[in-house]
Amino acid sequence: MNGIIKVAAFQCVLLAFQIILYFGCECFQKDFHDVSSPIDDRIPFLEWTSVIYSLWFPLITVFPILLFYQNRDAYVFHITAMILEIVLSVICYLSYPTTFSRPKPSDRLRGRFMSLIFKGSYRGVNCAPSLHCSSCYLIILTALTAMHGAAVFISAIVAILIVISTMTTKQHTDTDVLTAAPMFLLCSLIAKLAPFGFIGSLVT
Repeated sequence: MNGIIKVAAFQCVLLAFQIILYFGCECFQKDFHDVSSPIDDRIPFLEWTSVIYSLWFPLITVFPILLFYQNRDAYVFHITAMILEIVLSVICYLSYPTTFSRPKPSDRLRGRFMSLIFKGSYRGVNCAPSLHCSSCYLIILTALTAMHGAAVFISAIVAILIVISTMTTKQHTDTDVLTAAPMFLLCSLIAKLAPFGFIGSLVT
């Protein structure tokens, strides 16, 4: 029980850290660049996929807890890579601020839910690379290489669907999704090679 509490508490701190950096960097940004492309015009706006998109929050909370109990070394790797993704992504946002125009949701129930999600990223900035996608790529990698049982398939499938939903909800463009890949790979490589064992000592 103490382990669950410590890991859950650490996840809350990490989420707070991400929120502070993600929204805090907006205070220093200007001259935003539109990262939309003709490909995005061909991707349909599916408001109902906002439900899938919102699964990101429970996924990034529950997945590390499951990983902690199945493979603690992989947990340390995962958390280290996640911290790196947050920090390096914010550096990208500050260096090259990005945005794009989002469609107006309908007045139906699913449209109102979509509006709530749009309001969550109230300025519609900090798009590329997508932290939603880079974290999902990391979850897919960790699940497939370090977990076992149903958790592997459930985590990977949910993460894949979330990546797709970032485009069908028009929360992200194809550019955001693509640039998240090298970000994920770089952070994973650093986390694999660099000695960040002290992170594990925070919760073990």
